[in-house]
Amino acid sequence: RFFVVKGENIRQHLRNFQEARAAGKPYDPELIPKDVKGWPARGNEFFFEIHQFELPNTSQGLAGFFDQDGDGNYNPDLGDFPIIEIRGCIFESPDQQPFPDEMHFWIYNDAGNTHSESNGDPIQMEVQVQAFAYATNDEINDMTFQRYKLINRAIESIDSMFFAMWVDPDLGCAFDDYIGCDTLRSLAYIYN
Repeated sequence: RFFVVKGENIRQHLRNFQEARAAGKPYDPELIPKDVKGWPARGNEFFFEIHQFELPNTSQGLAGFFDQDGDGNYNPDLGDFPIIEIRGCIFESPDQQPFPDEMHFWIYNDAGNTHSESNGDPIQMEVQVQAFAYATNDEINDMTFQRYKLINRAIESIDSMFFAMWVDPDLGCAFDDYIGCDTLRSLAYIYN
């Protein structure tokens, strides 16, 4: 399942929350945009209402969010909102929080189907992906960014592993495409 949130809805959500706060009233959950309200973040009490299935309870967390009250649970009615989760970055103010113009979140693992290439057993690795993009007037408008979080759900520790992305780009004609990378900047690119 892919979960999508729009930056314009996050901005509207923050305006609605600030207006309720300024008026000294509780924030009406009916005013929370559906994509913000249904964001798959830890402890979201509105998740089932939006998606009709339960959100897993996991200590490693799920989709990133700004936690207004610091309780560790996603409470959009208390001003929490989706963000790009950046390891090691703690922002004090909601105004500093990074959120793009569009963000997607999904989870996959190696638990299902046959491992046809390796014929190996599942190692029980969970991959949480956050893909996001910005609407700009420069090159960033033509880019998408992806953030991967790998979580070992097995009992055993993983000694070592390799992680790669399968890439089959088509830039114009599909028969003259190449890929490259800049390892110092953790950047991949496609060219003819």
